[in-house]
Amino acid sequence: MDVEAALALATTAASAAAGGAATAAGQSAWESLLSLVRRVGGRRRDGESEEGRLSAVDPADSEQVRVLTGWLGEQARADEEFAALLRGWAERHAPVLRAEHSEVHNTVSGSAQVSGPVIQARDIQGGINLG
Repeated sequence: MDVEAALALATTAASAAAGGAATAAGQSAWESLLSLVRRVGGRRRDGESEEGRLSAVDPADSEQVRVLTGWLGEQARADEEFAALLRGWAERHAPVLRAEHSEVHNTVSGSAQVSGPVIQARDIQGGINLG
Protein backbone atom coordinates (compact mmCIF):
# COMPACT_ATOMS: atom_id res chain seq x y z
CA MET A 1 0.00 0.00 0.00
CA ASP A 2 1.52 3.35 -0.99
CA VAL A 3 1.64 6.37 1.32
CA GLU A 4 -1.34 8.10 -0.31
CA ALA A 5 -3.54 5.00 -0.09
CA ALA A 6 -2.49 4.46 3.52
CA LEU A 7 -3.16 8.11 4.24
CA ALA A 8 -6.63 7.92 2.71
CA LEU A 9 -7.40 4.87 4.87
CA ALA A 10 -6.01 6.56 7.98
CA THR A 11 -7.88 9.82 7.33
CA THR A 12 -11.14 7.95 6.84
CA ALA A 13 -10.53 5.91 9.99
CA ALA A 14 -9.56 9.02 12.00
CA SER A 15 -12.74 10.79 10.92
CA ALA A 16 -14.80 7.70 11.73
CA ALA A 17 -13.11 7.41 15.13
CA ALA A 18 -13.91 11.05 15.84
CA GLY A 19 -17.52 10.54 14.77
CA GLY A 20 -17.81 7.35 16.76
CA ALA A 21 -16.00 8.51 19.89
CA ALA A 22 -19.22 8.08 21.86
CA THR A 23 -19.15 4.32 21.27
CA ALA A 24 -16.72 1.98 23.00
CA ALA A 25 -14.92 1.01 19.78
CA GLY A 26 -14.84 4.60 18.56
CA GLN A 27 -13.48 5.86 21.88
CA SER A 28 -10.82 3.16 21.90
CA ALA A 29 -9.75 3.99 18.34
CA TRP A 30 -9.75 7.73 19.07
CA GLU A 31 -7.64 7.36 22.23
CA SER A 32 -5.26 5.06 20.38
CA LEU A 33 -4.85 7.64 17.60
CA LEU A 34 -4.17 10.45 20.08
CA SER A 35 -1.65 8.22 21.84
CA LEU A 36 0.12 7.74 18.51
CA VAL A 37 0.15 11.52 17.99
CA ARG A 38 1.71 11.99 21.45
CA ARG A 39 4.36 9.32 20.80
CA VAL A 40 5.34 10.84 17.47
CA GLY A 41 5.38 14.32 18.97
CA GLY A 42 7.67 13.14 21.74
CA ARG A 43 10.31 11.91 19.34
CA ARG A 44 10.35 15.01 17.11
CA ARG A 45 13.42 17.18 17.40
CA ASP A 46 12.35 20.28 15.50
CA GLY A 47 10.78 21.98 18.52
CA GLU A 48 7.23 21.97 17.15
CA SER A 49 4.64 21.95 19.90
CA GLU A 50 1.56 21.54 17.72
CA GLU A 51 1.32 17.83 18.51
CA GLY A 52 0.65 18.72 22.17
CA ARG A 53 -2.40 20.67 21.07
CA LEU A 54 -3.42 17.92 18.68
CA SER A 55 -3.25 15.23 21.34
CA ALA A 56 -6.21 16.97 23.04
CA VAL A 57 -8.47 17.30 20.00
CA ASP A 58 -12.18 17.23 20.77
CA PRO A 59 -13.67 14.58 18.47
CA ALA A 60 -16.94 16.53 18.35
CA ASP A 61 -15.19 19.61 16.88
CA SER A 62 -15.04 19.07 13.11
CA GLU A 63 -12.49 21.87 12.62
CA GLN A 64 -10.13 20.34 15.18
CA VAL A 65 -10.55 16.92 13.53
CA ARG A 66 -9.80 18.48 10.12
CA VAL A 67 -6.62 20.07 11.49
CA LEU A 68 -5.59 16.76 13.07
CA THR A 69 -6.10 14.77 9.86
CA GLY A 70 -4.14 17.41 7.94
CA TRP A 71 -1.29 17.12 10.45
CA LEU A 72 -1.40 13.33 10.19
CA GLY A 73 -1.01 13.64 6.43
CA GLU A 74 1.94 16.01 6.69
CA GLN A 75 3.69 13.77 9.19
CA ALA A 76 3.04 10.61 7.17
CA ARG A 77 4.47 12.17 4.02
CA ALA A 78 7.55 13.43 5.87
CA ASP A 79 8.25 10.38 8.04
CA GLU A 80 8.06 6.83 6.67
CA GLU A 81 8.15 5.31 10.15
CA PHE A 82 5.16 7.40 11.20
CA ALA A 83 3.37 6.50 7.95
CA ALA A 84 3.83 2.81 8.80
CA LEU A 85 2.54 3.34 12.36
CA LEU A 86 -0.45 5.29 11.07
CA ARG A 87 -1.19 2.63 8.47
CA GLY A 88 -1.04 -0.05 11.19
CA TRP A 89 -3.40 1.98 13.38
CA ALA A 90 -5.86 2.40 10.51
CA GLU A 91 -5.73 -1.27 9.53
CA ARG A 92 -6.47 -2.31 13.13
CA HIS A 93 -9.34 0.10 13.69
CA ALA A 94 -10.93 0.79 10.28
CA PRO A 95 -12.97 -2.45 10.02
CA VAL A 96 -14.71 -1.92 13.37
CA LEU A 97 -15.28 1.76 12.69
CA ARG A 98 -16.75 1.07 9.26
CA ALA A 99 -19.06 -1.55 10.72
CA GLU A 100 -20.25 0.75 13.51
CA HIS A 101 -20.94 3.64 11.16
CA SER A 102 -22.59 1.79 8.35
CA GLU A 103 -26.31 1.80 8.00
CA VAL A 104 -28.55 -0.35 5.92
CA HIS A 105 -32.04 0.68 4.99
CA ASN A 106 -33.96 -2.12 3.30
CA THR A 107 -37.39 -1.20 2.08
CA VAL A 108 -40.12 -3.05 0.27
CA SER A 109 -42.67 -0.47 -0.66
CA GLY A 110 -44.72 1.17 -3.32
CA SER A 111 -46.39 -1.20 -5.73
CA ALA A 112 -44.04 -4.08 -4.91
CA GLN A 113 -45.71 -7.46 -4.87
CA VAL A 114 -43.86 -10.05 -2.84
CA SER A 115 -44.92 -13.65 -3.19
CA GLY A 116 -42.24 -15.25 -1.05
CA PRO A 117 -39.78 -14.57 1.73
CA VAL A 118 -37.91 -11.27 1.85
CA ILE A 119 -34.44 -11.14 3.34
CA GLN A 120 -33.17 -7.84 4.59
CA ALA A 121 -29.57 -7.78 5.77
CA ARG A 122 -26.39 -5.79 5.88
CA ASP A 123 -23.51 -8.25 5.60
CA ILE A 124 -24.02 -11.80 4.46
CA GLN A 125 -21.08 -14.14 4.33
CA GLY A 126 -21.84 -17.45 2.70
CA GLY A 127 -24.97 -18.65 1.01
CA ILE A 128 -28.61 -18.27 1.87
CA ASN A 129 -30.91 -21.24 1.53
CA LEU A 130 -34.63 -20.74 1.93
CA GLY A 131 -35.48 -24.18 0.68
